[in-house]
Amino acid sequence: NMQITEFTNQMVTLIKSKVSTEMKNVQSHTIWKNNGIQEEGITLIEKGVNISPTVYMREYYDRFLQGETLRALAEEVIEELERCKTYKSMDISFFLSFENAKKHIVYKLVNREKNEELLKQVPSLSYMDLSMVFYYLLEDMPFHHATILIHNSHLTMWQITKEELFRQALENTPRLLPATIRRMQDVVREMMKDRQMEEDLFENEIPMYIMSNPIKMNGAATMAYPGVIRNFAETIRKNLYVIPSSIHEVILVPESGTEDTNLNDMVAEVNHTQVDPKEVLADHVYYYDRKEDHMISCVHENICYC
Repeated sequence: NMQITEFTNQMVTLIKSKVSTEMKNVQSHTIWKNNGIQEEGITLIEKGVNISPTVYMREYYDRFLQGETLRALAEEVIEELERCKTYKSMDISFFLSFENAKKHIVYKLVNREKNEELLKQVPSLSYMDLSMVFYYLLEDMPFHHATILIHNSHLTMWQITKEELFRQALENTPRLLPATIRRMQDVVREMMKDRQMEEDLFENEIPMYIMSNPIKMNGAATMAYPGVIRNFAETIRKNLYVIPSSIHEVILVPESGTEDTNLNDMVAEVNHTQVDPKEVLADHVYYYDRKEDHMISCVHENICYC
């Protein structure tokens, strides 16, 4: 089987042979994503324009392996690049001074171990066995909720310390992206068209809650918001298991004393089968003790189940 890198290079050659001169500057490159995952992409570099559309190749490569032709797939990629073409540069003045940028800087949580290389290039704060990294949240259309990851080089450009960045982001994040907590059954109900099933489905279920933010992006960061988990645990008068279902949300499970002690196995299994590898946060649960007002990471089986 042709590897994805070779497939991408062949696509570039084919696209170049098919398009007008202005689209000749099509290049393949590797983009590093969360958790050290590499994505192959094809980018159109336009003269005098500082923002370049990129089309990721994974989906096209999978379709190629299923028998679709390079030629037909190249046509689709050309259309996609044409569609995303921007005719003017993006104004980045908002980002050049910290004074302008600081109100939009927020944090997200990532897996520390899987992002070792990335963490050498970006300012980060430790949070239990995870890391907080920082990003600029663009709210302007057409880049709704696009983000710019803050690198060490940005701190140099802004001439600020890491501490200033941390202080600003710790204050901004709960304000710009407040925590939302919803009952799992309400979320499932919304997703299910067949209303008949709902009552039987939840009759004997342990209550579970999904915590994220209003845009449902990088919402696992809410577990680090001061007071959010404490207030919720106080309200329901129970200790909590916090299941990191992805970088976008966590699931809160009130402790009832009847938990399956294989919660970690369950998280690992779901991560490996249901969650995009780029969006995995951790393979184990966290436990919040409201008397101690303290959260611990349950890396080893049974640590939480005394």
